[in-house]
Amino acid sequence: MRNEDSRRRGRYLSPMEVVLRSIAPEYDVFNREREWAPEVDITEDAETIVVMIELPGMNRDDIEIDIANGVLAIRGEKMEEIENKNKTWHRREIRYGCFSRSFTLPTDVDGDEAKASYENGVLKIVLPKEEKALHRKIKIED
Repeated sequence: MRNEDSRRRGRYLSPMEVVLRSIAPEYDVFNREREWAPEVDITEDAETIVVMIELPGMNRDDIEIDIANGVLAIRGEKMEEIENKNKTWHRREIRYGCFSRSFTLPTDVDGDEAKASYENGVLKIVLPKEEKALHRKIKIED
């Protein structure tokens, strides 16, 4: 299988590259139009689940957060700088455009008490666990 990028480089895609492109296009090293997927950390303690996602260069108004049926969805759009015709690009690696990330949460959370903050390009979402999901010791009765 050949595509435009591999023809320019004078090589065919390996069978593994074909498979990877079909199931995970974001791993396509030749595809410069790949979807932007910001990096995420998810941690959990006894009372909360904390999600941190790197969104440098974005405005808070361009970010949308939803939670429904145990799934946290984060969507947004990072606007691209308008190209100036007098500019010469030497390297262009920063990703722009729309993104969407969804995560199945490991336990029930109280969406009404969830809080989000955005500082220094990092979105932090704190999701308190629902009362029924909190860990409790059970005493054995006599």
